[in-house]
Amino acid sequence: MKITNSNQRLTLEDKMTSLRTVSVSVLAYIFGYAVKLGFLFSDILQSVIAHEYLRFPTSFIIGSALSTGLLIVSVNEINKWVPYVIATMDAVVLLLVFGVFEKESPSEIFVIVFLSCFMAYVGFNLISVFVTRYSKEKASHERTITELERVISEKERMRSEIEREITEKEQEISELMSLQCPKCERQFKTKNALNAHVGKCDK
Repeated sequence: MKITNSNQRLTLEDKMTSLRTVSVSVLAYIFGYAVKLGFLFSDILQSVIAHEYLRFPTSFIIGSALSTGLLIVSVNEINKWVPYVIATMDAVVLLLVFGVFEKESPSEIFVIVFLSCFMAYVGFNLISVFVTRYSKEKASHERTITELERVISEKERMRSEIEREITEKEQEISELMSLQCPKCERQFKTKNALNAHVGKCDK
């Protein structure tokens, strides 16, 4: 079995594309998503919760919960269309946060739409990369565990075989010792021959 050296020096490229780096990027994206939702809910709840010290925490707690749910669903959902729906919703949230419907200048609207779609696209691909890398890492770990279990099973089988051989040898030695004259240490083939000899042995 091939053993990977955990102390092997990783290159900069390996570190940049590792699952840990992708995970940090996803967490940063989810945090940003929570902030976006927090501001959006803060505007929506302004007429319901007048006090800012209550509205802001409530908005950001809701945003954090929804963004965490977004990550969980993205990683575990098997339907192919779900990531596209999430990316579309991300773009819509950004449009609302940037107040695109309140803008009148075509250039401002274009910039907001472009940034919203671009950020949603990057987020969509970032989560897709994370899911792919996580699946590969998980499959690799499962293969390693399976291989280790197979090796352990083989070693256990070999140990049992050796113990069986030792037991057989011990039985053979015990049988040989039981057919040996205690006086002259002469070996006999049968118990009867040994008994007949012991009575006549002069040593």
